[in-house]
Amino acid sequence: MVDISTFSEKGDLQLIHGYGDNGFRISGSRYAGNVIVLPRMTMAWSLSNLENLTFDDLGPLLGDIPPPLFILGVGPAPMQLYPELAAQLKPNNINLEVMSTAAACRTWNVLMSEGRDAAAGLIAVDE
Repeated sequence: MVDISTFSEKGDLQLIHGYGDNGFRISGSRYAGNVIVLPRMTMAWSLSNLENLTFDDLGPLLGDIPPPLFILGVGPAPMQLYPELAAQLKPNNINLEVMSTAAACRTWNVLMSEGRDAAAGLIAVDE
């Protein structure tokens, strides 16, 4: 597991402390597999097909008032930018950022340290 602990706990904010071994260490808890991370909640993400991901797959996970930014950590370096998903998120005032899971974890912690509102979908990696 790659340790990225650089921030101290800030209340109940969900900070990512490590990733790898097909899971994540987030705010003191270990999660196996993929996760959705919101500023104050992390949940398992049962994702059947990343290639055909749609807003309908994310809508219930993002809540009634979705955050303005959704980070998608796709494992290794992304091979595509998911333009269809971006087009579906845009009318809901959500911007999509696609990056590797490692970059998404680091970006998430920076966003939380800045008090930003965001959500992340993270694909587990075996590092």
